[in-house]
Amino acid sequence: MNIKSWTVGCVLGFTLGVLFCLPAQAQSVDSSQVGRFQLAESFMRAAQYQRAIALLEGLYNDSPQTHVFFERLREAYESVKRYDAAIDLVNKKISQESSPTIYVADKARLQFLKGDEATARQTWKSAIDSNPSSSSVYLLVYRSLMQVRLFDFSIEILEAGRTFLGNKALFQTDLAQLYNLTSQHDKAAVEYLDLLNVNQNQLNYVRSQMGPFLTTPESREKSIAIVQAGVAAEPLNRAYREFLAWLLVENDQFRPALDVYRAIDRLEREEGKMLFAFAGVASDGGAYDVALEAYDEVLRRYPLGPSAADALRGLGLMQEKWAETLGETVFDESGKRLARNHFDEALDTYQRFLIDYPQHPMFPDVLRRIGLLHQDVFYDYTSAYTVLTEVIGRYPQTVVADEAAYDLGRLAVMENRLEDAKLEFSRLLTRLRTGELADLSRYELAMLHFYKGEFETAQGFTEAMQENTSTDVANDAIAMKVMLIENRGPDSLDVPLRGFARSKLLTRQRQWSTALHQLDDLLAEFGSHPLADDMLFDRAELLSKTGQPELAIQAYLELPLLHPGSFLADRSLFGAATVQYRVLGDNAAAIATFERILREYPGSLLITAAREQIRRLRGDEV
Repeated sequence: MNIKSWTVGCVLGFTLGVLFCLPAQAQSVDSSQVGRFQLAESFMRAAQYQRAIALLEGLYNDSPQTHVFFERLREAYESVKRYDAAIDLVNKKISQESSPTIYVADKARLQFLKGDEATARQTWKSAIDSNPSSSSVYLLVYRSLMQVRLFDFSIEILEAGRTFLGNKALFQTDLAQLYNLTSQHDKAAVEYLDLLNVNQNQLNYVRSQMGPFLTTPESREKSIAIVQAGVAAEPLNRAYREFLAWLLVENDQFRPALDVYRAIDRLEREEGKMLFAFAGVASDGGAYDVALEAYDEVLRRYPLGPSAADALRGLGLMQEKWAETLGETVFDESGKRLARNHFDEALDTYQRFLIDYPQHPMFPDVLRRIGLLHQDVFYDYTSAYTVLTEVIGRYPQTVVADEAAYDLGRLAVMENRLEDAKLEFSRLLTRLRTGELADLSRYELAMLHFYKGEFETAQGFTEAMQENTSTDVANDAIAMKVMLIENRGPDSLDVPLRGFARSKLLTRQRQWSTALHQLDDLLAEFGSHPLADDMLFDRAELLSKTGQPELAIQAYLELPLLHPGSFLADRSLFGAATVQYRVLGDNAAAIATFERILREYPGSLLITAAREQIRRLRGDEV
């Protein structure tokens, strides 16, 4: 084969996404034809189809056996909706081939595009009738049908092929996809069960294929019913049980899912590994009571098992997350100690971990978490300092030691030792230079300069972060930079911004009443300043912290009215709704406020969180 023939012959292969070259005898073309074809190709790419057709018709008439000329001419006819011309071209190809099934299926597709669906269906069936004993013929017709999205007819063809060939295992994945596309999720689940019965290692594939279609309770419940029946029929099939557990989690049925994982753990002698993994899933899904039960069972049934230590640490993490979700605190606004809550339980769990697993690799992390609870929850700064310095002393030059050093810097800010904090963060930044902890330290340095009214230096730190980070703290840095750019002045002393910075520091140091008075004075004097929306938002938060929930809600709801274009407007509504359900227990009012975010701020980053809260408050996840 000469090189020019090879070039033309391979073009079609690349067009279809498959590399192949046709035999030399079918590709006898001269240099003139090669040039004309390349010109036609350029016309096709430029959507100048009529000019391409003029060239391709000449090429096809000169060399009708050159497949690439035929294929590109048919494509050009189709591009300008000259379906009759394309069908005539395909008919000629059919008359030339000894096994023309692929062209018959393509003819049917063109007839459908032309609008003659009845004739097209007959043509597709004739393609099947040409060789009904070949499974590949059914697949060929199915793929042709999928191009024009005839899903129901595709199902009919593949089901008929199964019946005729007497093989129920044929076309499983194709039919499963079609059943999902046509909302026959129960039938799809049957196909996937049959697939798992043959090969249990296909579970991840099954989940990836089915997951995108489980968008409604009905779709999930249909699938669950089928898989439950499958588990009852094949109780020792692990893949069936894992499939069922996954479906239950997808449907927010965490307690029934726990029962399934409990059975897997016992049947497979996993010694708590499956329960431990599920506990994390349940905690992430907000099913804290179920997660607690799973962790408890691991610790109770397998105290010496491989998952016991991790389960104990996971239990502490879950208890912390549960407390944060519920908005729990250990002191009231007056500083009085409240009743024990999940934070107390987390602290007890971590201390138990230190006693039971002194040599565990996660010991330093758990020790640091105890320090964090003392610092950020119990406000026992002496204990926090003692624990965090112990972490640094016992585990120097480790990641957890760097994290503890960062925590000590924050502790210094809370105790108003700003120079100590600056030194701690600067050391970390010098040592680490890059990474999330370095970025957090850089941001804290920016904040320290902000508190002092050194706004240009603070802005310099935020600009450096935008160049070096893609972590969450970058958003805070960007927000600070925007605030500094937009709110300097009007006088050279930046009086409003300096006052706002002091209120921020007071708030961070838990001097809430003083910070609130500071903001009230600022708003009275600079109520029309560009910072007003920031001050109003912080004021609402401080009213909530100082035990004035009704006033806090009022302040939150005023901000969108006074500053509808503020980037804090949606956050203000979210804050109001949170106080409504969490402090006042008024779920109906909270739902109404969350719904305002959906209506009034459809582009808000809080849309997903608002929807989740609405579902939870309505009891949809129960």
